[in-house]
Amino acid sequence: MRQRRASKPEGRVTIGDLARAYDQSKAGRPVRLGIRRSAANAVSRSAPLNGDQRDHRLARLKARADGIRFALQYENQGASQAKVLQQILQNLELAIRGMEMTARES
Repeated sequence: MRQRRASKPEGRVTIGDLARAYDQSKAGRPVRLGIRRSAANAVSRSAPLNGDQRDHRLARLKARADGIRFALQYENQGASQAKVLQQILQNLELAIRGMEMTARES
């Protein structure tokens, strides 16, 4: 299967941006998603993750997916909220599967 997406268009927020914002909010620091970045910043940001970072991000994604599974099973949501949570869970599971596959290749 061929990927159509070559690179991140300027002004878009990536999963990495959201993960950094999540980490900062948990640390008690104010969160700001910077959309405008210089070309030098974009190049340094695209560096591959080392093993510890990859493992930490994978564990965090798995914990988030477990939390959503728990909420879907035991919490009372409306149909629309449950549908949104199911879509988020499906996306998280795809991200986890992709990260596990790339970890095995390395």
